[in-house]
Amino acid sequence: MTAESKGLRVQQVNCFYNYALGLDVTQVDLLKTAKALLNSGTVRTVCFSDLKAVYLDEHGELQVEWIRPQGRRWDASWTVQLSDSLPKHTADDLIFCLELAFHERRIEGDEARQVPPHMRAALPPVVLENDDLTLPVYPWLKLYADGLMCICFQLDTTWDDLSEGDFIGNVVNLFQRYFKSVWVDATLQRIDGELLLPDAFEGEISIGGQRVVDRQTRKLVKKMRQTARTALNNSLSMDGRRFDLHGEPWLLHQIAGSEDQAEWEGTIDLCRSIYANAVASQVVPTDYRKNDGVVGVQLWQGRPSISLMRFAHQPGSKDQLLEMYGQSMSRILMRSAGMNDAPQLPPDLRPFNDYCLHGNRAILLWTWLRPSGASDNAWDNPNTRTHLLENQARAEHFEYHNIRIARACAIAEGPPSDEHLVYAYETLANADSVLHKSSQAGEITDALQFLMTAAGTTGLIASGKEQARWYLDERRYKAEKRRSRMDRWLTAVFGIVGAAGLADLVFRPLLQTTYPGWVDWFTGVAAFATASFLIVLLALSISAVNKIWTE
Repeated sequence: MTAESKGLRVQQVNCFYNYALGLDVTQVDLLKTAKALLNSGTVRTVCFSDLKAVYLDEHGELQVEWIRPQGRRWDASWTVQLSDSLPKHTADDLIFCLELAFHERRIEGDEARQVPPHMRAALPPVVLENDDLTLPVYPWLKLYADGLMCICFQLDTTWDDLSEGDFIGNVVNLFQRYFKSVWVDATLQRIDGELLLPDAFEGEISIGGQRVVDRQTRKLVKKMRQTARTALNNSLSMDGRRFDLHGEPWLLHQIAGSEDQAEWEGTIDLCRSIYANAVASQVVPTDYRKNDGVVGVQLWQGRPSISLMRFAHQPGSKDQLLEMYGQSMSRILMRSAGMNDAPQLPPDLRPFNDYCLHGNRAILLWTWLRPSGASDNAWDNPNTRTHLLENQARAEHFEYHNIRIARACAIAEGPPSDEHLVYAYETLANADSVLHKSSQAGEITDALQFLMTAAGTTGLIASGKEQARWYLDERRYKAEKRRSRMDRWLTAVFGIVGAAGLADLVFRPLLQTTYPGWVDWFTGVAAFATASFLIVLLALSISAVNKIWTE
């Protein structure tokens, strides 16, 4: 089908800018990590996948909430009774987490669970600001017990027929857009700064990629770090700005050092870096030791999940949608507003006639249809929030499996330890099986397999397994060499012991009888030498026979 070129006029859109991150640890203690996040002030409420929650009350004390929803798995909803003592923000966070948990449990069955336990928490909001625009963005954290995590920045906006070009440039490609001011929580900025400053500017004193190391450069780097630390402290010691977001006051600070800087690069990717470093620094591995360093981010991948809820002349059927806006949807998937001849749309991954799901390596696009008589405001429908979170649950489902295989391939390229190598090989060896059993809904499994192929991750599995197998063979070869070396030493030791015993029992009495005039020490040495010669001769004979049989 050839779609007519007709530009979109966007009215309501919901975006989750998802960043999937792979940490350099493969086992995380979720309970200790939750406690560290709460004590650091990074989060205020943590909800675990087994529907237990921990939070800080108004006195700063750690409290536990056991959530027991009522309702069967395939009911349309749950009924939940929360404690009356919960702070309002904690109740709001738990409701959001429970809605996502509801959809996650419908995606994956308990009998063949492939996703490990995880925790979810709301992070302090971000405000992106230009002269004529203020965008509040709400970050969420999802951390898995195997050291994978997803940080998503939620943006919900209503526009007055925003043009397609502006929509792609300013919303789809938000990560590329510069903002005059970016407001972030001071605690997160300080944690991030304290992590980066000890090793800051190491790579900047170089020529042609070759580091310049001498006394003067060390003094210069030290001075630059002191200047950066002073700027960080001065920026965060200033009064922040109070924002009223969803009825709750938040005190946020501009990115440290960006005040009155017209040329600095203030983007949402900078926020991703701050949040990822701050959260990763609080992660506690299960085998944590006192002298271990801070957990680091090994790799990350990011793509937005965009739900087009309302747009001008929104049709009620998929045939009309593809005919009217097929090229526009293709341009959104390409993240390029200037394409006159957009490529053909990839397959629609939603078999039902309620919305279209298209995805590629760069974006997940959920294009809603508009039933006859539906309100201009999508939020008038009480099920809108449910549909959005269902889409996000599916997006997180894809992001987890994608980063799981991508990190395993990255580990296989240069495993830091034998434990990491075994983890990478096991992950890649059972990747196809895990994807096949990842959901109890065939539609979701098929969509996941298509998106994994579209992202190029599936093509990495074979080479990753080969790399992991090479390192396993190398370690096996080195272990065999060490074992062979040890066996030779053990053979030599036992040969000496055997020679000494043979000399003492057989040759020493024989030599004393044959040569009674020899002194005792010389008789002993001669007996030992004779016994050793016979044992060496026997060993050489056995080796020669084995070599002949082998050939």
